[in-house]
Amino acid sequence: MIKSGLKNYFVNLKYYFTPVGTLAIGMIIGLSILIPTSLSALSQMLNGIIEIVSDTQVDFSSVKDCLIESIMSLEWIDPIESLKIMLSADWLNSTLTECFRAFSVELQPYGDAIAIEVNTAISTVKTSVAIFVVFSIIGLVSGYFLTRFLVRRNIAKRSLRKFIFATLIDALITTVLQILCVWLYAIWKPSVIFTTLLSLALFALVSLLEAYLIHGRGMVDIKQILNAKNCVYLILSDLIIFYLSIAILFIAIAITNAIAGIFIGFAFVEIAFIVITLNAESYVLKYVQNINEEPTISVEEVESKEEDENNAENKTEKNE
Repeated sequence: MIKSGLKNYFVNLKYYFTPVGTLAIGMIIGLSILIPTSLSALSQMLNGIIEIVSDTQVDFSSVKDCLIESIMSLEWIDPIESLKIMLSADWLNSTLTECFRAFSVELQPYGDAIAIEVNTAISTVKTSVAIFVVFSIIGLVSGYFLTRFLVRRNIAKRSLRKFIFATLIDALITTVLQILCVWLYAIWKPSVIFTTLLSLALFALVSLLEAYLIHGRGMVDIKQILNAKNCVYLILSDLIIFYLSIAILFIAIAITNAIAGIFIGFAFVEIAFIVITLNAESYVLKYVQNINEEPTISVEEVESKEEDENNAENKTEKNE
């Protein structure tokens, strides 16, 4: 089972570019909205501020240099955190106010008006960022389900009837387990630790039971599928695949950086999770296939057998 599980993982890495591609498409669509909208909002903000302070003596080139210096002073080693700070209304308000005041003492009355322009621009940018995140999530989720469909078709294909049956079985088993966990927690608080330690065993047991009900019921004895040996091997197989994918993710981060590494490595982890959820079904399908497979006889063997029978008959006739 371990060998089969690893084979399933490595074979299905051929679908690596499916989740990466759909995520990239979602991000590109989001960026096509985020970048022009944000630039337009910032441009309108600057034009509004220039109009507000047009009656004062302000050296705008010096203000621009001050703003660039403030942006560069952020900790860009952590780009996500720096972007959060830069896109916050408080930071922009305080930075712009300081930059303008540094080169003009006449801006005190215009503080509230400048703040309104900044808040309007920040609101637009945040909306654009939210749209970018939504499209990225759509790309990520679409990639997951498309990859799952391709992997399932490759290692554990099933009919629509079995799909409906599996959905009902999965919902029933999940509900029963949730009720059991809540009941255990209600009567014994430390059961959280107990259920956590047994989570891998429960997952393996449930996966094998579900796989048997879908693919092996009526074809093989349940004891041949649902036993301690298979549970242990399934757990080991899933753990090896999971930690292998995590190792690949961390290697990608170490070679590049946090953002690029996650973008490169997340597909390895996603495919690993998909394969882990299908390993039990793959095992049962192969087991049933091997049990029901009958040895085949080639044409040459049939002809040779017929020739031997004819020779035996001729010998018998001569002897008579």
